[in-house]
Amino acid sequence: MTLGERAVRLNELAQGLRPPAEEARWFERQDPPTRRAVLDELACYAGQARAGEEDRDEAILRSGVKPGDTAAVLLRVGPPHGRLRKICALPDYQQVPAFRLLAALFGVADDRRRAQCGGQCSHEWHHLSSRRGPA
Repeated sequence: MTLGERAVRLNELAQGLRPPAEEARWFERQDPPTRRAVLDELACYAGQARAGEEDRDEAILRSGVKPGDTAAVLLRVGPPHGRLRKICALPDYQQVPAFRLLAALFGVADDRRRAQCGGQCSHEWHHLSSRRGPA
């Protein structure tokens, strides 16, 4: 999978065009360096979408991650932009909840950004559903 294909995949996940459970299984099948790269990419996208404190609770709820999981605790203890690196650095056994949480955080922030654009922007990634063929 190329980086561009992965970027589209992660944006489709954030926009609800890919089932989160399937994508979590896809993530789990990746080797550790690839999983780290995917977490870093999701953190970058969440930052670009301006994920903020107002997005935390919805992201935790949407992700299905337990509020007491390390990734969720880290997200709640400060501004998200300052916590994303710590979430990405969690040990291997905590990477799947981190993936689910970062994907949800990106999705919540991106939903707001796409609403602000109102479909009038030229951001290619905000128009993925119109590019997709039949499933």
